[in-house]
Amino acid sequence: MRRVVSVCLIVGVCALAARAAAAPENKETADAAYTGWLKKIRLIEIRHLRSSTPAEFQKGRRQILDIKDEAAIGPMVSVLYGPNAQYRGLLIEALTELASADSDVAQAYLQEIAVGDGSAPHRRRAVDALKAYSGEKPTGRLMAHLAMQEVPVIRARAATALATLDEKRAIWLLVERLVTEDVRMVGGEVWTGTMQLDIRAQMADAPRPFRQVPIQAATPAGGIATAFIELPEVNVVDVATTIAMTQHGEPIPRYQRVRTEHPEVLAALKKLTGKDFGYNQAAWQKWLQSEEAAKVVPAWEPLRFKAG
Repeated sequence: MRRVVSVCLIVGVCALAARAAAAPENKETADAAYTGWLKKIRLIEIRHLRSSTPAEFQKGRRQILDIKDEAAIGPMVSVLYGPNAQYRGLLIEALTELASADSDVAQAYLQEIAVGDGSAPHRRRAVDALKAYSGEKPTGRLMAHLAMQEVPVIRARAATALATLDEKRAIWLLVERLVTEDVRMVGGEVWTGTMQLDIRAQMADAPRPFRQVPIQAATPAGGIATAFIELPEVNVVDVATTIAMTQHGEPIPRYQRVRTEHPEVLAALKKLTGKDFGYNQAAWQKWLQSEEAAKVVPAWEPLRFKAG
């Protein structure tokens, strides 16, 4: 799970850093600004934030919070976002102040942290920061995660965050994501068998020197005549052997439709609507067409998400 969360956040960070860098008219100016802020913030981290004394950390914290330039957000994330929970908490604090000053980039980062951070308290802090924003609640990236994210845990976090932010527009998407169906390979059959051959034969040696064999016959006079003939001697040996071979057939996969109910999505729907139709999507959709729903739920309109 930690790996999934990290990948999600890193993707968001890369896209947002590119967006922030594209704001200045000149790319060289943007690169220089990014590099300059990266050096400054890294220096603050080395001199103060790494210190074992609380006073030094607080000194570095104040210097980070004094940064008001939106161009510093990308470098700030590069330095502070990582395994250190205290650094991440400081980053959320700095992003909150920048977001309150109408920084779209800071608001977008907070949305990514709200679904991608491995710490539940940090995710709650990010959502609280978005909720405290005085203008229209920034929810574009949360809506995108709910609509397009294939990782169930990220969708669930997005649903919870949208409900906390009282984003009524998400109700249509929440109904769609309430129950999902996937086709999964649940096993396979492989034919196996054993073929056994039982081989029996006789093996003859080379003939040995001839030996004399007596033969007798009656004579006309009523007597017995004896004569000798020479015959070769040959030894015959019985040979028996068994050969066993295992045979395998091609695997035959078996697929199954798996229906998954998402409790976090249902909880978000209950919170936003005050209704409870369980996991009955048809009932939810029927309610969305009612006059009661029309008073509280914005009309459905296709959502267009910007890249980055």
